[in-house]
Amino acid sequence: MKKNVTHFLLLAFTFAFIGCSSDNDKTDENAINITLQEKYETPTFTVLDITASDAGTTAKYEWIMSKNPVNQVTDSIVGNTKDLSFTAIYAGSYEFTLNVTAENKKGSKKTIVNVINETTAYNPYITRIFDFDPAPGMFSNDLYKDGFSKENVVKTALGRISETNVGYLLDLGGFGGSIVVGFDHTVVNVKGTSDFRVYGGDVSNPTASKPNPPAPGLIFVAYDKNKNGKPDADEWYEIKGSQHDKSNTIKNFKVTYHKKAAGEPLVTSSALFLDYEHVYCENNQGETYYLARPRGRKEFYPLWAAQTTVSYEGLKLNVDFKTARANQTTLWYSTPPEWGYVNAINPDIDIDWAIDKNGNKANLPGIDFIKVVNCVSEPMGLCQQQSSMATVFAGAGDLHILKKYNLKKANN
Repeated sequence: MKKNVTHFLLLAFTFAFIGCSSDNDKTDENAINITLQEKYETPTFTVLDITASDAGTTAKYEWIMSKNPVNQVTDSIVGNTKDLSFTAIYAGSYEFTLNVTAENKKGSKKTIVNVINETTAYNPYITRIFDFDPAPGMFSNDLYKDGFSKENVVKTALGRISETNVGYLLDLGGFGGSIVVGFDHTVVNVKGTSDFRVYGGDVSNPTASKPNPPAPGLIFVAYDKNKNGKPDADEWYEIKGSQHDKSNTIKNFKVTYHKKAAGEPLVTSSALFLDYEHVYCENNQGETYYLARPRGRKEFYPLWAAQTTVSYEGLKLNVDFKTARANQTTLWYSTPPEWGYVNAINPDIDIDWAIDKNGNKANLPGIDFIKVVNCVSEPMGLCQQQSSMATVFAGAGDLHILKKYNLKKANN
């Protein structure tokens, strides 16, 4: 009897072992094997690319922050692609869990990122100007001196809007005039909050009409993905602001400016204007007009430019332009946009507003470069800043660095 009981228990144990082995084999068959580095170390304000193994074309990925030393908020989804770009403002140990599903298979893997404080004291303001290309306008040659090349003008512009002089206004001229600037670090894209501020003209009292307000400027941003230290053409994304989807916003608007030929006679008939037909302009809406040059003003066409005709094309915003008085030449009113532009009522920008050329969300981890473009064109009769109210730009600041080190925000 004892022998039979022993034999029965042995058979039961054997069947149980076989059953468990079968279950384990089945689990392994349905598990996705994920290759992921266990630990990383990176400084603050630096984009870390965390790469995982490819689970196939049907795979779906979900990155979850399972440990957050800053605000203790966990279990938040921070990515849905195979690889994760992560940047931190504050030091600490961050933990991420990658969940992968493909058809009826699943897999999960964790990694830890130890973030250390930056060893470089980053400048919260822009430190470089890559290009300065004002369109013709009243103050397009404000930085020009006899013999200056474009490089001299760019150098002067940077000196005007360095961190010691935030608030000096650079004039971008008429529609299409632009400037390209850069930081000495990556401005982090923090979800749910503004990331950088753009400085421009005074639109601080939007409830009352303000004479001669600055024109808004489109903002483009770029992340230095290839780490070559310069903004490449394929890296630009547009910030989608409050007026992008309005019915009176015009896409693919184009203006062409023609410089007056040397020796061409002046057209003048009053003491106020030196030349009524100073710069000839035409747009793709069928409008043609001149920039009338008043006495005492510099040349409107950039003096360092070699070409005698220049065209700009892009988005045009409507700002409800109105002259202050009938038949006047110097005073007008307009309505600034609410947010998402230079010279908007709210100067703060969320990087999550960036879109690609198809209007899709860009999902950038941060940005290194900013481009500002005048996006207003208003033929104004005899108003002096004809062709547009000029966009003015005075720099930009990283809101996260300003907050982290309790620095003063210019134009706050």
